[in-house]
Amino acid sequence: MRDFRLFLVSILIACLVWVMHTFALEYSATIPCTVRVTTSLTGYAPNATAAETVLLRGKATGFNILGLRKTGRKPVELDITVEPRHFKEVPDAEDTFTLPITELRERLGEQMGDHFSIDFIDAEQLTFTFEPQSFVKVPVVASVDLDFRPQYMQVGEVVLKPDSVLVYGAVKELQRITQVRTQPISFRNVDKTLQGYIGLEPVSGLRLELDRVWYEVEVDRYVETAMTLPVTVKGTPSGRTLIVLPSQVQLIFRAPFRPRGGRIVAEDLSLVVDYADFAGAESTKVIPRLVTDRDIYAWRLKPEMVECIQVERR
Repeated sequence: MRDFRLFLVSILIACLVWVMHTFALEYSATIPCTVRVTTSLTGYAPNATAAETVLLRGKATGFNILGLRKTGRKPVELDITVEPRHFKEVPDAEDTFTLPITELRERLGEQMGDHFSIDFIDAEQLTFTFEPQSFVKVPVVASVDLDFRPQYMQVGEVVLKPDSVLVYGAVKELQRITQVRTQPISFRNVDKTLQGYIGLEPVSGLRLELDRVWYEVEVDRYVETAMTLPVTVKGTPSGRTLIVLPSQVQLIFRAPFRPRGGRIVAEDLSLVVDYADFAGAESTKVIPRLVTDRDIYAWRLKPEMVECIQVERR
């Protein structure tokens, strides 16, 4: 009896070794697959499934083939991200696009895994029908939280590329959105220009065309200077005189630490009151304009406004 049991155990072990050996060998197999793509075609939902079932013929071990066929007779589902430029619209079929299989071959191989080597794909192209979606184009607004080292500052506005994005969703939901904000561009002790990609804040119930944008914040070292300059008037109509008080104000400005063209002097700067500004103002006080062809990053006046007195000449 004991010998019989040992015999049975030996048989079982032998069968197990045979099965392991058999499934470890490489075989040719044909695997049916359905392809679901994610893309960003303007005016359409991001996902669609190919109308065709793709047959992939290749080589893999018995174990891997068994794993791929674990769904039984159902095709293997493959999810692939594809750039919209690869799709070609079908002229006679509404909302329908084709995609060459050559643009998918590498990605299909990645989805099937390293243990399945594709020899042949039984299709030249796949057909996808995308669901149309309503959309609006809104500006992207930068959320900036920067702290600069002494004598460093932001120069100009934050540059965003692209500076607007498409937002998809229900018409009612789209009516409430006017802009999309970036995630905070937050740095401390900044002393050089910043650039890179920044994510966009998601909007509840809506889908954004992009999930990030490129940004650039120009930063430069500056020197702050104060000068007292006369205020001049231009554009006064014939027969009238515009007197400004005070006739001189202090200009405090920030310029590049190493300005092009050398040091900025008073002769490079002019403070001007345009009569049109005075005529369109609600009061007699006007902020003079700074006129210069030199690089000025920021400026302010003391006092900020001047009093304008109009005199009729006879």
